[in-house]
Amino acid sequence: MRAGQLNEKIDIYRPTKTVNQFGDVIHRYTLWKEGVRCRITALGTPSAGASEFNDDDQEVGEMKSEFVTRWVSGVQFDDVIVWNGGIFNLYSVLPIGRREGMRLRARRRDNDSRPLNVVDSEGNETTISDSNPST
Repeated sequence: MRAGQLNEKIDIYRPTKTVNQFGDVIHRYTLWKEGVRCRITALGTPSAGASEFNDDDQEVGEMKSEFVTRWVSGVQFDDVIVWNGGIFNLYSVLPIGRREGMRLRARRRDNDSRPLNVVDSEGNETTISDSNPST
């Protein structure tokens, strides 16, 4: 894997659950890996990764992308990738060689506009909302 090809940076967030003072379960995302270098490729045939389908009588646009990175130990399927303002849900983790690298495949849907409640390493809570990235 050549370092010059890893020309983009992604952040990986991990879901966490906490309980507030009233006993309610609060779902948040915690920054797990920041600034992971990668190469991004659009997947699929219609217009290089973008497609549309019907979901409950609603036309939904979807973009699938592959993020090729060096080996990152501990990636889970419920992790979320944030790249260029877009929120991508991970659906495939494929190793390259013997811990040389990995292919993270993720999808972004235009009807999935939920904001991510994020807690950073200092305990500050912020919100990330999908901003329709251009590729």
